[in-house]
Amino acid sequence: MLSLSDNALLTRIGPGTPMGELFRRLWHPVLLTEELPEPDGTPVRLPVLTEDLVAFRDTQGKVWGVGPAYRGNRGVRPPFQLYVTATTPDSSVASSSE
Repeated sequence: MLSLSDNALLTRIGPGTPMGELFRRLWHPVLLTEELPEPDGTPVRLPVLTEDLVAFRDTQGKVWGVGPAYRGNRGVRPPFQLYVTATTPDSSVASSSE
């Protein structure tokens, strides 16, 4: 049986925690491209690892994502990359932190 401290170490995934830092280094599929609306449509909110992320399509239909560090009025770039994969030859890879 795990001690309370070991249980906390393994189950807390917020920013700054050991498991949170580990999980943020890995890729997590969180949304299908079909779940995103048309270009310039309403963004989709995604709660991922205790943080609220947003995915959307721009005017050209490319998929982008913004993370919790984004503040529209300050223009801070998000600290993560949103990669899109598809089975069609015209699929693209979009990065929010190039």
